[in-house]
Amino acid sequence: MQSIIASNSVFATRSISVKRSTNSLRRTTFVGKQFKTSTVSVQKSNARVNATTRSDEVQDKLKELTGTLSEKWDDTEEKPAAVALGVFGLVGLIAADGVLHNIEGLPLIPNLFELIGIVFSGFFIYQNLLFKPDRQAFKEKVSKTFDDIL
Repeated sequence: MQSIIASNSVFATRSISVKRSTNSLRRTTFVGKQFKTSTVSVQKSNARVNATTRSDEVQDKLKELTGTLSEKWDDTEEKPAAVALGVFGLVGLIAADGVLHNIEGLPLIPNLFELIGIVFSGFFIYQNLLFKPDRQAFKEKVSKTFDDIL
């Protein structure tokens, strides 16, 4: 039982009953000298079915990805060079992260980088994505590059 004291009187709030039907939750409470009933709708969800479906899709994508990687690894003639390239890439990424983290601590430089990023993003959108012929050319360029890599 909850009590609230206001202007020389005590108002009590007490939950009398809670009933659940298939689509709603009904709660009857006693407030002061009145009964109040509140209803909250409950929606059924298919989250479990969607999660299972997405899990299957993710597993299929992972199997496809591992298959593609194993094919590319088998086709690689210079495996030590590929491993060295991967290690040096990881070391370079860690070094770049450290440098950028230290630069971010300097005053005014992060704001300048943010401004440069916004300007470059705007220029990229204007150059490649704003008009339909440019989008088609950009899509063809990306798909050609993607096919060259794989």
